[in-house]
Amino acid sequence: MAIRMGLIGLGGMGRGHLTMIEQLIEGGADIELVALCDTDPKAFGSVKASLNLEGMEKSNYDFGKYHCYLSVDEMLANEKELDLVNVVVPTYEHSTVACKVMNAGINCLCEKPMAISVSQCQLMLDTAKKNNVRLMIGQCLRFGGEYSTLKEIIDNGTLGAPIGGHFYRGGDAPKKDWYFCREKGGGGLFDQHIHDVDMVNYLYGMPKAVSTVGRVIIPGSGYDTSATNYIYDGLCVHTSNNWAQHERGFRRGFRADFEEGTVIFDNDGFRVFDKDGTLLDIKPKHKIRAHMVEIKYLVDLIANGGENTINPPEDSMNTIRIALAEMASADLGGQLVEL
Repeated sequence: MAIRMGLIGLGGMGRGHLTMIEQLIEGGADIELVALCDTDPKAFGSVKASLNLEGMEKSNYDFGKYHCYLSVDEMLANEKELDLVNVVVPTYEHSTVACKVMNAGINCLCEKPMAISVSQCQLMLDTAKKNNVRLMIGQCLRFGGEYSTLKEIIDNGTLGAPIGGHFYRGGDAPKKDWYFCREKGGGGLFDQHIHDVDMVNYLYGMPKAVSTVGRVIIPGSGYDTSATNYIYDGLCVHTSNNWAQHERGFRRGFRADFEEGTVIFDNDGFRVFDKDGTLLDIKPKHKIRAHMVEIKYLVDLIANGGENTINPPEDSMNTIRIALAEMASADLGGQLVEL
């Protein structure tokens, strides 16, 4: 039986998710997209979204195929047989809307970041447990080909013990004002950098402390450019983020060092070298868009059961703990903040 899905939020990211769900269905995934919701009636028209998901800039959706709602409460009251709702609303609404979905007894995939505070994250976890439903946060890099391959290299000891790494991300800022309000969107640190924060958490575990320097370039925002050192025993891990680059487009990548080699992902692709500098024949696990792998993973868990071993929501709350510590450190001019 197909997993019946709903989608809340048809802004830039939401329209990207809609495109990917439709592509999954076209590719044979056992999904039925039933209902869409957005508070703006214009969202159900031919609007070309602005987003950094290359190839997802579709505008000509056939909204007549779906039950369309202008209210989350109305959608949840009328759609009694949904198995999963994808929540793609502004960050400051994540906790409220996700909890409404879960209190209706429906599994929830909520976009990253999980929330702006640990208390909101905890409420989401408690609500999932209370209603015996699944909650997963859209920390999609865990499902990306290059990043998931790096995780396997670490877990399998392919290159020996990790020494450390550097992860970076850079792009021009989005266009909606709430992104630039520290209390609503968290600025570049929470919206863009959160991906690399989550990868540090996923690959190396919770650090003992962080030291972050940052700068607020867009007034009212939450550190549009930042650099962080993560304190571990025997590991040198660093990230940098830039939400104010003057070059158009988006850049991301990493360099992960091991006792027996190095893994690099940048504009030249994904490469693995042994300690002598010889290029090894290790390729990314897949080239499928990480968001699509993420959605399919949760759909399969709902359909078949099993434990969420890749992206449990408790991990996402720890990622928020790290990001908040980074923000606190930046507020203090780079002082160590313990976790």
